[in-house]
Amino acid sequence: MIDESVWIRIIRDYSELEISLIKRNIRYEIPRVQRALSIIGPRRSGKTYLMFQITRDIDMDRTLYVNFEDPRLVGIENRDLMKLLDIYYSIYPENAKKTCFFFLDELQNIHGWERFVRYLLDRNQKVVLSGSSSKLLSKEIATELRGRTITIKVYPFTFREILVANKIESTRYLSTYEEAKIKNLSREYLEWGGYPEVILNPSLRREILREILNLTIYRDIVERWKILNLKVLRLMMKMLAYSPHLSISKIYNNLKGLGVGVGKTTVANYLEYLEESMVFHKLYVYMKSYKKQELLGFKSYLVDNGLLKIQGVEDKFRLLENLVFTELLKKGYEPNNSIFYYKTRDNREIDFLLKDGNKLNLLEVTYDIDNEHINRLFDAMSELKTKKSIIVTWDTMDTIRRGNMEINVIPLWRWLITK
Repeated sequence: MIDESVWIRIIRDYSELEISLIKRNIRYEIPRVQRALSIIGPRRSGKTYLMFQITRDIDMDRTLYVNFEDPRLVGIENRDLMKLLDIYYSIYPENAKKTCFFFLDELQNIHGWERFVRYLLDRNQKVVLSGSSSKLLSKEIATELRGRTITIKVYPFTFREILVANKIESTRYLSTYEEAKIKNLSREYLEWGGYPEVILNPSLRREILREILNLTIYRDIVERWKILNLKVLRLMMKMLAYSPHLSISKIYNNLKGLGVGVGKTTVANYLEYLEESMVFHKLYVYMKSYKKQELLGFKSYLVDNGLLKIQGVEDKFRLLENLVFTELLKKGYEPNNSIFYYKTRDNREIDFLLKDGNKLNLLEVTYDIDNEHINRLFDAMSELKTKKSIIVTWDTMDTIRRGNMEINVIPLWRWLITK
């Protein structure tokens, strides 16, 4: 049971809190109907900052923010939530009959939290939830709240947000200096990723990334799922960083080759935990048969290039492809729903197939362009009967035509600033 004095301090602390923000370019709207807004994303991706950004657009006198990972709330139980509400209204009695805005950060680890949120919604209160687990997705939420949340995903900064942080507001008309600065920032983004703290504290980025990996990812997963074998989790994370093509069997055999005895079920479970924590994504080949997709394994991507860098990945091809994937995530593409990889009939691979309804687009990523990439992409376009495709390179710009088909070759930095 949380003492009343603790709740009073937490409520009053929020009213005095000042925080400097870089505005996120994320569309959001607090539902007018009786639904909660759920903000989900990996640890340290900027979810809390987005919450504070939302509070600036509403009446602060009717808002309450609580971070349920506050060390003062260790041991919190479900019944403490109603006590919080009672104390809030005792401090601000004028709000008892008003619609208020409750910002509840990392609430999902409290057993039965859904009933409390439903209680608020049933009384026409506005609720914004935030968490670093996909359990806040509507399909994962308990029955009491199912169908009563709208979800938005928050990832580390996009490249355009990094430009804003560096005082480059517009990319339409660039000076020579601005273009050079953008190219340099794209090089840093490729190497160090876009975690907000990394962007705002470049001199500490190695230490910050190490902390994100060791404390917020490993510790979070170990504590949440009671993992006993941290060594296996670390080795698997390393494989996911270095190896673009994997499967459960391949990971199992790699671990076995390292003298690490672990079952395939454990490997599958650990992959699921990493996916649920939103730091790792599987990408399957585009085909109608789910069984065949599983048999072919998956391509592995981490949510931020900084997580590759801090694990020692220096391969510029791997970094470039992972970066393009993360930008596609931030543009709203859903792995294995609207984005896949593609294999031609003769088993050659195209990095990304983007699906928009019945429309298919291909996107190839290569540091340096060559005829093999061009021919492979044209062959894939011919198979899919698509007329235009893109190759993202490091610094090459060109347009290549063959018959009625066209490939636009574009440098990374230009592709990153394209809406």
